[in-house]
Formats: sequence, structure tokens, C-alpha cells
Amino acid sequence: MRILFILIFFLVFPFQGYSFERIVSLSPAITDIIEYVGAGDKLIGTTIFSKHKSEKVGGIINPNLEKIYSLHPDLVIASNLTPKSFITKLQTLGIKTMVFRLISLKDIENAIEKIGNTLHGNGKIKKEEFRKNLLILAKELKSCLNKKKVVIIISYRPLFIAGNKSFIGEILSLSGAKVLFNVSFKPISNERLLSAKPEIAILPARRERLKEVESFLKKFKITTVKVSQDNLLHPSPRILKGLKEIEEKVCKSY
Repeated sequence: MRILFILIFFLVFPFQGYSFERIVSLSPAITDIIEYVGAGDKLIGTTIFSKHKSEKVGGIINPNLEKIYSLHPDLVIASNLTPKSFITKLQTLGIKTMVFRLISLKDIENAIEKIGNTLHGNGKIKKEEFRKNLLILAKELKSCLNKKKVVIIISYRPLFIAGNKSFIGEILSLSGAKVLFNVSFKPISNERLLSAKPEIAILPARRERLKEVESFLKKFKITTVKVSQDNLLHPSPRILKGLKEIEEKVCKSY
């Protein structure tokens, strides 16, 4: 019976008892979460998209296996954007891995809790801290976004949006915004966008596309709000900075 209990314990908590000191992150969002839980000093490798001062191990979907192995990590943490075949190669080499889906708000909170517990033993505390700060910002945004029809445009040509099932959409919905559409992330047509009659368009888009999409939206008297994609598009605690930026810009328009 005792052996069975121990087996179940380690199946449910596979990393319990390990002390990880050499971490490689294969996602900028994962890197943000690792830093947020206070374990940034354990990072020895990050992707080329991260500003963390550590060895670079390639991209999110095409990391360098030899480089990672040469760093002798005791844990590699990735998002579901990294191919499963690559994760399997790491595991074959005896490297422990954790992989997180980062699409919804719940996904972000789950990653904060599990990474915090694994690296610093503070996952629940940091998740609750993140949630508390999130709700404070959502409340501040309510006076500006409540009952407003909002569309979040990630790119233009093709027109690609973050809907109310994405982490961005879910968070803005906490402010009372009517986030269009009932999807996570999806391309849509200009006609479908206009038929929904958005009042506000949040644009965490690339600079080279901003003028073009702004010009298109202003023809239909849709208020545009430009925000940093580095903050708003990160499924991590960095989203809090993006919300603060929206609050500063949107509330000035009303």
C-alpha cells in the first residue's frame, strides 16, 4: 500500500523533491514567468527573442539541440509552440522537460503556479498575486471599456484577431468589454469585422502595419488604440503592463 501511495505521488507531482538550478526556457513568456516567481537567476539558456542575459539556444519552434545539451540543463521548460518531436529528443537525452499550453488566462495562471512550485515553492502565492493585480487593473479599465464592443487586431493582411477565448480577450472581458469574436486566435475577413460594428480596436500590431490598419478603421469611425505588442501579446505576467498601457490610452479618449 505504501509503495502504491509513493508511485501515485510521483505520478501526480513528477518533480517533487528535485532541486533545479540550471534551467533553459524555450519561450519568452515562460522566461517572464520564471523571472516572476523569482527564479530568473537559474536561467542558463533562453531563446533569441528573450532579453534575458543568458546563452541563446535558437528560436521557439527551431531551438538548437546541440547548444541546449552543451549547457547541461537539469530542466527545459517550453510552450506548446515548440514541436513535440523536439521535446521527445530532449527526453531521450535524459533531460527533464515541462511543456505548457499558453492560450487562455487559466493557462497562464496554471503555468505560474506549477513553475513557481517547481522552482521556488511559491506557485500558489504568485498566482494569487497575479490574479489580484489583474483584477485591480480590470476594475480601473471598467469605466472606459464597460459594454464597449472591442476588437483586438494582431495583424492586418491577413486580418488576424484575438477573440474572447484568448487570454487577452478574457482579461478585457473582466473589464466589462464586449470582446469580438467567440474564438481564441483566428483570421477573419474585413466584411465580418465591420458587420460586428466594433467601437474600439486595440492594436498590438507591428509598426509597419499600423498606419494601414488605422487608415482602414478610421474610415468607419472606429477608435484605434495602439499598444506595445511586447507586453500585450505575451501570455505571462507582462500582460499587466499591457493593460496599464491600455488604461492610460483608452481612458484619455473618453
